[in-house]
Amino acid sequence: MSKSRSQKTELLERYKEILKSKEGYFLINSDKADTLTTTGLKIQLKSTGANLAVVKNSIFKVALQETEQPLSTQEFDGPTAIVYFDEDPTAPAKLIKEAQKKTQLFDARGGVYEGEFLTAEKVMQLAEIPSREILLGKLLGTMSAPVSGFMNALAGNVRGLTMVLKGISEKGA
Repeated sequence: MSKSRSQKTELLERYKEILKSKEGYFLINSDKADTLTTTGLKIQLKSTGANLAVVKNSIFKVALQETEQPLSTQEFDGPTAIVYFDEDPTAPAKLIKEAQKKTQLFDARGGVYEGEFLTAEKVMQLAEIPSREILLGKLLGTMSAPVSGFMNALAGNVRGLTMVLKGISEKGA
């Protein structure tokens, strides 16, 4: 169904707002996906702080040009959906990869994160990276390991001294 000029202008402004205000986005092929599958993915993405919208390519390409996005993202055809997010790009990438494995319906086309163009392969590589929370936990564990080791060494020496003193007191009694 054809859109009126005011609807197209409104849609263009919405796309430009998404591209300007969000930390990043992924473009995915949505030509084979049915409404039920797309809605299921939308719900999962919402739980990670990301959103999915099926775009009108001609208007979206204008929005990409007007917001000076990387040129490589402007080279796509066919039904397209955009997954946009504010924070962690790994969670949406994992959901896209999981949906691709389950349904064979969503193929990543590329994306942009912090102003850098990401190929489809890089988007799928993001799915392999642990989430931000897991990485922060590992960093904290790594940073606290030397202190824990030092405390165990001190406690071991004190424990050893206590055992020797206890043995001497038992021997003398």
